[in-house]
Amino acid sequence: MDSKGNLVVHPNAEGQNILQSRDLIGHRFIREMCEKKHGWIHYPWKNRDDRKPRMKIVRYEYFAPWDWIVAVGSYEDEFYREANKISGRILGTMALLVVLSAIVSALLVNYASKILTGPIGHMTDVIRKVRRGRLDEKMDVDTNDELGELASAFNRMTAIIRQNREMEANLAQQGKMASLGILSSGVAHEINNPLGVILGFASHMEGKLSPDDPNYKYISEIKRESKRCKKIVQNLLSYARTPKPALEGLDINALLDQIVNFAANHTDMHHVSIVKEFSADLPELMADGDQLRQVAINLILNAGAAMQDDGKLVVKTFVDEEEFVNMVFADNGAGIPPEHLEKIFEPFFTTRTSGTGLGLAITRQIVEQHHGRIAIDSVVGQGTTVTVRIPLRREDF
Repeated sequence: MDSKGNLVVHPNAEGQNILQSRDLIGHRFIREMCEKKHGWIHYPWKNRDDRKPRMKIVRYEYFAPWDWIVAVGSYEDEFYREANKISGRILGTMALLVVLSAIVSALLVNYASKILTGPIGHMTDVIRKVRRGRLDEKMDVDTNDELGELASAFNRMTAIIRQNREMEANLAQQGKMASLGILSSGVAHEINNPLGVILGFASHMEGKLSPDDPNYKYISEIKRESKRCKKIVQNLLSYARTPKPALEGLDINALLDQIVNFAANHTDMHHVSIVKEFSADLPELMADGDQLRQVAINLILNAGAAMQDDGKLVVKTFVDEEEFVNMVFADNGAGIPPEHLEKIFEPFFTTRTSGTGLGLAITRQIVEQHHGRIAIDSVVGQGTTVTVRIPLRREDF
């Protein structure tokens, strides 16, 4: 249109003057356009086919050479339709991102809580168990961070406490053994002398009586029990006064071969077959031959007592990776119940009616004096394996 409101180019009203046109609120928006010549105008408008008015937005500019005001208009809802679609997509995308972010954050928090609180919870459980006296519990060390350092330090602390407890127990046991040694040395002669007299008279009377005499069995019982008392006293003295080992170069295979040959002829071993599995390249060991002979005899006779007919005992030697000479005694006897394994090396503990309970205690004492270790692995009904380990290089210990 020109500056007087005459439409120059229009789809259906070309040539008309619309200067006085008003919108739905009575505003003369054409006159405003003719006065301002350029800018934006926003007004409500209702066509004949429209059920309700719609807002219209118009941009207009003045072209002075022809005195034209060129205007381009659009309904607001149509103008913003694509923008609204984009806005909706953006809002939907943002909502989806928020939901996904929340899910990912929750998963990360859960994962982080497991990583952080899981080890802390494990540490708390271990601390509670240790506080109740279970010093064998350890914390898992899976990382090199602060928690890993804390777990390692705690494990070292419990190990030190456990060692101190064991040292206290050993010192207490050694104190008892020292008292026992003093007591044994003080009363041994007082006990042995009357036992010798009893044995002497019992033997004399046994020689005077006929086996058919009714009193013969009583004399034999007195003699047998007196010998048993004498053996108990002797074992007690051996345990309380085990001498330090006299070290010398020793061929373990030759020593065990002699002992096995001796044991095979023992009355308690007639029902047992002994199998020797000696390592051919076994080096010479610095040890006390007499004491290790006592260890081997004790273990072999104990194995024989635990087996019935057709018993089998395997005696094996070898050197392990830690450079310990291993002597293994494996039988297929009755086995040892788990509740007895912890007490098997204690003095005077025995499951046999005729035993003194000092044989294994003396055996362990001899092994420990050689800086060695002894271990028992047993399954009830299947058999028992006793492993004696003596270090090759004694100076390392």
